[in-house]
Amino acid sequence: MSIYADYKGKRYPFVMKEGKYRLRSRVKEMDFEEIIDLEGKRHKDKFVKEVRIEDIDVIYEIQYKIIYQGKEYSPFTIGELIIENDKITIFSKDYEDYEKNGFHKKEQFVFVKEIAINNIEGIIEIKKPILDFKGLPEEKKYLSKNSISHCINTFKN
Repeated sequence: MSIYADYKGKRYPFVMKEGKYRLRSRVKEMDFEEIIDLEGKRHKDKFVKEVRIEDIDVIYEIQYKIIYQGKEYSPFTIGELIIENDKITIFSKDYEDYEKNGFHKKEQFVFVKEIAINNIEGIIEIKKPILDFKGLPEEKKYLSKNSISHCINTFKN
């Protein structure tokens, strides 16, 4: 699950550190500073900006559901390190998936299957507001098969 903030009409990866609200970016933007790690090394491809909570439109977690063979599944995990060789692992707690749909047992009541990304029929992106924005409604967005490659590329970059 990833955490993001919408700020001035744009989505940014979000982190709260030492009580401060921080936006991250891979490109240099106005008022963003290069990240300097604990060893003092500057990162030319990682930038951060501290913002006030009042300036943020919303902070939310993003969860995903994968549509495969007409059924919704949760990704076992999703992100740049998981999507390898254009495959993703989905999981189910339904024993019928184990018996009939080629899933294998990962642990008790957890069945997994690695599937090719081009076999995904769609992705549902669920934005769940958190922190000061917890009272706002969830948003769901359906990404069709044609839109999946753009979504997947965001995990690889």
